[in-house]
Amino acid sequence: MRPHHRLLPALALASLACASHAADYPAHSVQIIVPQSPGSVADIMARVMSKSLGKQLGQTVVVINRPGASGIIGAQAVATAQPDGYTLLIGSVSTHGLLSVTEKRLSYDPLKDFEPISQINDSPLALVVNPASGITTLQQLVDKARAEPKRLVYASAGNGSGSRFAIELLRLAGKIDMLHVPYRAPMEAVMAVVAGEATLASPSVPSVPALIKSGQLRALAVTGTQRASMLPDVPTTAEAGYPSVVFTSWTGLFAPAGTPRAIVVKLNKAVEAALQDPQVIESITSSGATPVRNSPEDFSRFVADEMAKWRKAGTEAGIQPTGA
Repeated sequence: MRPHHRLLPALALASLACASHAADYPAHSVQIIVPQSPGSVADIMARVMSKSLGKQLGQTVVVINRPGASGIIGAQAVATAQPDGYTLLIGSVSTHGLLSVTEKRLSYDPLKDFEPISQINDSPLALVVNPASGITTLQQLVDKARAEPKRLVYASAGNGSGSRFAIELLRLAGKIDMLHVPYRAPMEAVMAVVAGEATLASPSVPSVPALIKSGQLRALAVTGTQRASMLPDVPTTAEAGYPSVVFTSWTGLFAPAGTPRAIVVKLNKAVEAALQDPQVIESITSSGATPVRNSPEDFSRFVADEMAKWRKAGTEAGIQPTGA
């Protein structure tokens, strides 16, 4: 018998073992790693989905926050985890798009190190200022920034965060120069504007209505193609005169590369069922987001397109990657 013929029985046994493992999946609890802090959009989506996913899978789904380095720490933890379906990631436009622009040597490959399962949501951001600034419109902000180059400060949740890139798009469109100050978490950036330490921030829509109502923030625009239901009186960036400043923050579920196809399909179907749960839909929409579900193949293409889009935007904005 030739050597490669002797390999066939071993390969067949391995294939059967893999299929058996997938059929038994999940045999115990599943953990979802959130690479951001509690209260972030990714954290909210993980907690909204976990109960319904647990019901679909017949096992407990545990949410674990692993924040740090704009999402790198949590994403890398999943990229290097066993590809058995028991450690998943709530990835985002940051972990699978923006960080590839801001980091010279990202410690994981967003395309090669993960199996995309399904997108979960997308949502616009809000451009906010402190009312004490006297700025009431997006054009007034741009005019002030032009008149005072490198004087105004914009706060973000990190170099590779959506809250930074939304404002980078405005900086490009308005031909303005402002100072960027990255914070460790989204709400820290928001509170910097409330405290008067920064002029502008771009947080998720759900994080600002209470602060607007209390007079601590003013929203100048939202970065979606339509007005946000939570901020119906706030214009879109297009309505405010800047149609190229469109940014939606998305999240999705990923497994480590090499996870058996049958497990990926099973998880995709669980996400599909969860996104048809009225309570899940209500939770997502009330957070200012839109539920989105797609196949693993479509989600994979979407992520690849996002990577290409933001790399191009980063080059046009002159963003220099940092790190060793």
